[in-house]
Amino acid sequence: MIPFFLCYYYTGDSMNENIIKNDFGSEDTYKLYRTVYEIIHPTISKKNISNYKIMIQEDLVPLRIFYPKKISTITRVILYIHGKRWMINGFYSYKEVCERLVQEMDTLVIAIDYENDSYQKVVDKSYQTIKYLKEGLNRIGIQNIITIGDALGASILSNVVLMDKSIIEKGILLYPALDFNFNIEYSSFAQNNKLDLLTIPHLRMYCNKYVDLKNYHSVMEEESYKDWPDILIITGDLDPLRDEIEEFSKRLRKDNRKSKYINIKFASHGFLNSKDEEAKEECFKDMKNFIITKRKVVIPEN
Repeated sequence: MIPFFLCYYYTGDSMNENIIKNDFGSEDTYKLYRTVYEIIHPTISKKNISNYKIMIQEDLVPLRIFYPKKISTITRVILYIHGKRWMINGFYSYKEVCERLVQEMDTLVIAIDYENDSYQKVVDKSYQTIKYLKEGLNRIGIQNIITIGDALGASILSNVVLMDKSIIEKGILLYPALDFNFNIEYSSFAQNNKLDLLTIPHLRMYCNKYVDLKNYHSVMEEESYKDWPDILIITGDLDPLRDEIEEFSKRLRKDNRKSKYINIKFASHGFLNSKDEEAKEECFKDMKNFIITKRKVVIPEN
């Protein structure tokens, strides 16, 4: 029997129940919320994950909210764009990552989901969603917002920044796919493609199905990155995309000294979804250092 979940649509006077098929293999209840405050401080919280939908460009965008132990003192929020939704049932591919982000950073995480739509529509909708959430969070006094993109999600986030350089203050790109032209001149492409038999074929499959290359603009084509926000880029040494990502990071750091590039030895593409605990431990440590910046204490002279 196909599982279903309830989705509530707010009409002004009452809540109408609508039955919609569930993609995630379990019965989930989604709510169409009215204010960002309801996400940060839910009236009833029976578990550590809540599900909401927001109306963006006349479409419903699903959000999954991962809560820390204490929600009364939230001062920092992470927005997370995953990269696995188009390949498999996306929730279980990023659930563990988001839960660990909550635990490591002691913060609230909002995971932005997206349908298998054209790449540009997903980028546009992600931009509108980030803008909506950012404005709502700022309105309730939360200014510290970090946006993280994972694999294809990192590609989406980089193109969101192309649309509006001020949309985020601080971002993290985890092993991003930055150019769907697949430049085979990079040595990592030839070397690691023999070890990693899935990454490039999966990206090509996605590109052929969802990306309009005639209207696609890669971040690698930018002439200057002076107006870009502070970015942490993390990749794995065994990733076929490693050299392309490193080239982008060099250009970015040339114009933005606060941006940082980290290459994790012996790690593959998508290692946060692997069993490589050493790579994951190093990655979360690097992200924590980037996110939780310590202010220098200035002692005034006598």
